[in-house]
Amino acid sequence: MSLFTGKQYRAEQDLLKKAVAGDSGASQEIIRSLSQSAYSLAWKMLGRREDAEDVVQEAFIRLWRSAANFNGKSALSTYFYAIVSNLSLDRLKAMNKTAFEVFDELENLPAELVHVDFSDTFDSGRISEAVRSLSVKQRMAILMWAYQDLTAAEIAKVMGMNKNSVDQLLFRAKLKLKSELEKGGAYADN
Repeated sequence: MSLFTGKQYRAEQDLLKKAVAGDSGASQEIIRSLSQSAYSLAWKMLGRREDAEDVVQEAFIRLWRSAANFNGKSALSTYFYAIVSNLSLDRLKAMNKTAFEVFDELENLPAELVHVDFSDTFDSGRISEAVRSLSVKQRMAILMWAYQDLTAAEIAKVMGMNKNSVDQLLFRAKLKLKSELEKGGAYADN
């Protein structure tokens, strides 16, 4: 659950308005606060540093252009992750049209019912490989959940889905990760 309040969201809205109006200090503050995690998300989605850098740059351009659409009812980072995620998805679709899977809503168990241990008992290369085995939407959701600490409700906002669908998506992603990691050779040699 987000620790932000409506007042803090509105402060972010005001900061964005100042940045768009040309306040370099406000622009630098926004870029500094959003760049690292946005780059991390894009890099993990796309797998290439150059693509991630391009996506984040384009995302900031779009953030500035769409600043009037940011209503201050959620965190600026959630709004920005939506832009980064959509640009990453577009790039993935362009790179490999068959990689994008259609999401079905048939399963309805909450994500919390599946536990995946991402502790250091697993080889980090094996974890990366397992994450790459996920569908594009599963990968996006699990990366935002695991690395950006977003809740299912926040991920739903970013991905333009309802919370129940995200719970289902995370559930299937965790099941697939668990299966992939339990295959032979998943554990690091200690």
